Formats: sequence, C-alpha cells, structure tokens
Amino acid sequence: MLPQYRKILYATDLSATARQALRHVAALEERFDAVVTVLHVLPDPLELFSEQAGIDLEQAFGEDGAHWISQGEYVNVDKAMRQRLEAMAAEDFSSERSARHFAEAEIKIITGNPAEQILQEAEKGGYDLLVMGTHGHGRLLGLVLGSVAQQTIKNTKIPVLVVPLPELP
Repeated sequence: MLPQYRKILYATDLSATARQALRHVAALEERFDAVVTVLHVLPDPLELFSEQAGIDLEQAFGEDGAHWISQGEYVNVDKAMRQRLEAMAAEDFSSERSARHFAEAEIKIITGNPAEQILQEAEKGGYDLLVMGTHGHGRLLGLVLGSVAQQTIKNTKIPVLVVPLPELP
C-alpha cells in the first residue's frame, strides 16, 4: 500500500530560499488533498534581546516588561510570516486551490531550539510527513545536511522530505 500524506508539517526558517521546499509542500498538498501546518521556530526573543543588549532584560524590566517584549516580537513575526506565505503562494502556485490553502494554513510559531521544537510538534501533531529545507555547510555542500535537519532526521519517527536549498548570491 502506498503512503497517503493527509497531514503535512512544513518547517521553515522563512528564508528566501525556503520557497523551494514550499513548492514541494504545495505539490504534495495538491496531490493528496493534505492539510498543511507551517511551523517556524524562533529563538527566545527575550534571551536574544538580552544577549544583544548585554543585560538581563527580565531582571531590568521585571516579568511583566519581559513578557511584553516577547509578545511584541511574536506578533510581529506572526504578521510577517503570514504576509510572506501569502505572497509566495500568490507568486508561485498556478493552482488557485493551493494558493488558497496556503493563505488559510495553520501557522505555528514556537520559541526554542529549532530541532527540538520541530521534533515535538511532529510527534504531538500526528503528521504523516515532515518537509523542511536545508543548507549544506562546509565544502561538501550537497552532501552535508544542516544540523537542524540532521537532528530532526535522526530523531523523528515520521518520514522526512529534506529539500536542498540553493545558497543566496
């Protein structure tokens, strides 16, 4: 019996090259009439901002202020992610159905370690397939997977489609 992909998790870093993987997701979505969930993992904004500022922002602004910083970043990323997905769908998909599905796709934004969060979502979400892009690192660009893809493939229990992404000029 051939596999049926009814529920697909698309993990993306929102890079310009990530649309390569999105095209594969669209083809699978259309072929299997699948439901697609888009996942983007952010580093913890408070931790990131604290590192850039050189101070512990939670300690400086208190718990309420730190929460406000984190929520503000989350809202901005959610809005930007929806806009980028809608634009990519409108530009890249000839099928109105695919473009509409991606405009209405469930989008999840999670903070934390990308590989760990992708694995947790893949496990708890009951997905049939995980699709993600990867940039090779080092001199063996085409042969070496990025660390997030490596960790995900090594530790997941569902099939993974890894799309090699071109490097930006």
